[in-house]
Amino acid sequence: MFSSSKPNNKKKSKKSLFKRIMAWLHLWLGLASGIIVVIVSLTGCIYVFENEIKDCIEDWRFVKPQKEAFLLPSQLVSIADKKMKDKKATSVTFGGKDEAAIVGYFVEKKDESEKGDRGEKGEYKKARKDFVKNENAKGKSELKAQSNEKGKEKGKGEKRKGGRRQGTFISVYMNPYTGDILNIKTFSRGESPDFFRWILNGHRALWLPYDIGRPIVGVAVLIFVVLLISGIVLWWPTKWIKSIIDKSFKIKWDASFKRVNYDMHNVFGFYSCIFLFFIAVTGLVWSFGWWSKSLYWVTSGGKPLVENRESPKSDTTHVTAFNITTADKVLMNLKKENPQAAGIMISIPAKPADPIGAFVYKQRHTFYNMDRYSFDQQTLKEISIKTPFSGKYIEANIPDKIRRMNYDIHVGSVLGLTGKIIAFLASLISASLPITGFIIWWGKQKFGKKKPAAKSKVATKAISVPKVKNTTEQEVAV
Repeated sequence: MFSSSKPNNKKKSKKSLFKRIMAWLHLWLGLASGIIVVIVSLTGCIYVFENEIKDCIEDWRFVKPQKEAFLLPSQLVSIADKKMKDKKATSVTFGGKDEAAIVGYFVEKKDESEKGDRGEKGEYKKARKDFVKNENAKGKSELKAQSNEKGKEKGKGEKRKGGRRQGTFISVYMNPYTGDILNIKTFSRGESPDFFRWILNGHRALWLPYDIGRPIVGVAVLIFVVLLISGIVLWWPTKWIKSIIDKSFKIKWDASFKRVNYDMHNVFGFYSCIFLFFIAVTGLVWSFGWWSKSLYWVTSGGKPLVENRESPKSDTTHVTAFNITTADKVLMNLKKENPQAAGIMISIPAKPADPIGAFVYKQRHTFYNMDRYSFDQQTLKEISIKTPFSGKYIEANIPDKIRRMNYDIHVGSVLGLTGKIIAFLASLISASLPITGFIIWWGKQKFGKKKPAAKSKVATKAISVPKVKNTTEQEVAV
């Protein structure tokens, strides 16, 4: 006889408690941060190729190479200052032999307290002309007052919102051989930014004021890191057999939409996970100070991050008016030391205590391996200050080198064009993950609950059964 006991149709969940917690976190954290992740990822995709796109569409960034030497910074600044009238140049940048030189200007935004009307937007201060000449005591006292005032302003957040200088940046593109002005580009972080600045504002702050938008983006990216970790936990195959491995590493393109969407979420998420992790971790450095310090602490083996925000100071004991030809000497010296440099930028001091800053770029569109110098504007003596970004890259210790690489890792340029392509594809997948994940969740909400199977109506048709004649034993007997 067969056993009358019926099999138990209820399937017991084979998932561990840990995996169930990970699944719950993955679902609800993903739904909460999804739209922000999509915006940040898509804007990141576009911003990765900012320089390459500009190189293609902005032909005035390039010039025809010539045998003659470049004009000196003092010559370019003299020409540009005449064009810009009452503004004073703040920097000069030289690139390759086929690139335009750039004379930069910064016009600081008016203080709210100095405006006659709150509605007067778009007004900016003229470039500050606060050189202190030939008066040592007066120079020292004013510098102290300025530093104290900056501290107050930073605390109130009036001039520096979130530590960011408010104002207009102007770039005058010039032919470095002739001094001809090729184009003038103006942008500000707030009003009427150019396209890529607009993209960056969305990427970093969702087009909200930075004080509001940046923490929101930071929290969403922090959640995204948790999603990457929980996603790997959920993706991990229960058994390393061929059928399960194929589902984990391959997309079944000829399957139903629901299956293809599920595979895209799992498989693409796995392949991009490691790249997205580095992109997210490096991005958080600009969102949270505690994250920045913690990351440096980890990479340095427990050493604290030295954040000296005070810029180096020139000696103001014997102050004379700054001579722009001093920048010429700095450029010539740096060119001799770095003949293969892809670019050199010289900053022009605005105050007696400001140094002459210099940046030597080793590779075009790459920033981690640049050398950063500060020189006394009177004696040209090099001034050193302890920060991860000061000095020569080759002389920096490992944690400082990693910190210098942060931006280039974030955008992929640390690996050149190949790295940028990887960052672009990873960000594109990142933008798709909340969408494919939402479709999976929505499908379960709408179609996940199986309708009770309708009782099969069996047609009760009369089956004709042949009647058996009552045969007698005599008829059977032969």
